[in-house]
Amino acid sequence: MHVVSTFYTQPTGWHIPLPDMDSPQTLVMVFGDADFAPYKHALAQLQRKYPNSVIAGCSTLAGIFNEHLLENALVVGIARFDNTRLLLAHAELNSKETSWQAGLQLAKQLAAPDLKGIIILTDGLHTQGTDLIQGMASYINPHQVNIIGGLASDPFKFQSTWVLTNGTPAEHMVCGIGFYGEKLVFTSNTQDGFKPFGGERMITRANDRILYELDGHPALQLYKEYLGAHAASLPQSALNFPLAIWNENKQHYAIRVPIAVDEDTQSLHFVADIPDGHKAQLMYGNMDNLLEGVETAARTLADALPDDRPVLAFTISCTVHKLIMGDDTVQELETVMDELPTGSQQIGCYTYGELAPTEQGGGCSLHNATMTLAVLYEQDA
Repeated sequence: MHVVSTFYTQPTGWHIPLPDMDSPQTLVMVFGDADFAPYKHALAQLQRKYPNSVIAGCSTLAGIFNEHLLENALVVGIARFDNTRLLLAHAELNSKETSWQAGLQLAKQLAAPDLKGIIILTDGLHTQGTDLIQGMASYINPHQVNIIGGLASDPFKFQSTWVLTNGTPAEHMVCGIGFYGEKLVFTSNTQDGFKPFGGERMITRANDRILYELDGHPALQLYKEYLGAHAASLPQSALNFPLAIWNENKQHYAIRVPIAVDEDTQSLHFVADIPDGHKAQLMYGNMDNLLEGVETAARTLADALPDDRPVLAFTISCTVHKLIMGDDTVQELETVMDELPTGSQQIGCYTYGELAPTEQGGGCSLHNATMTLAVLYEQDA
């Protein structure tokens, strides 16, 4: 397995020349600005350079290039595997209501006895992430196949995102990359760093990404009571107080982060969907807590890696991390690189939702405010 990463900016072109690595066993991952017009030439170059490779990617608030966070750039990671088969699948998202069916379509295209893992990249504005995962899980067991991914982002404009399938950016699309073979190691870890506090509340009224009521009471009113003095600085302070959404048997939770409040309807607006009828609990965290979570994810994976074998690290972090950490966001990327074997490459994106297993060992779920870290490498025997 050979891995090279590079990036493209309009003023300077490619950071390093594109390597000669084209093959059916080559994966080209691409992450860039929601406005891809300045990068059409670079995308066309990738298509010409890698006609036999799997090319996939999505728009992002900022691209991850090793320990660097790049805006106004196209970040590219190229991995040529020796003993791993790749397959690219895609499905159209005509509306959020078709997310379950799109997930099922992906699963049917990718399912195989030797399937090791799947990376999903999907439109960040027209995907119901929970339904997408449930559609896939109806055909592929997420406890047996490692499924990770993310919802494409833009610079918090919530106007347009794209997914790249074989070199062509498009809205209303979801793609899945399947990894197959006995020698491939595909492992991941997801951490958030937030700590639950206070009592549990039932979500009694919600619609898509808007939470209206908890225990039959206006959600914003209860939220302000919990936040106390922090309520004066809403909605900014809400970033540090997400909700834990528990599953039916309380074995694991997914996180949802408020990004806006509506005083007229006394509602909270979130980056990802809020499911009706689930228990919710307030959480708290700051930058130090988030970095602790990142370090835990990276160290947990690194402890199981061969010391002398560079790996490809695929990192999916939430856009909320960038809101909370600001200019210090790069620290989480440095933390990951510090834990990986020498010579490893890190590439990834910031998303409007992370698709990953839960900390508590549940199947794949839609998260906010997490970092999902996956490492891929091939064994010799």
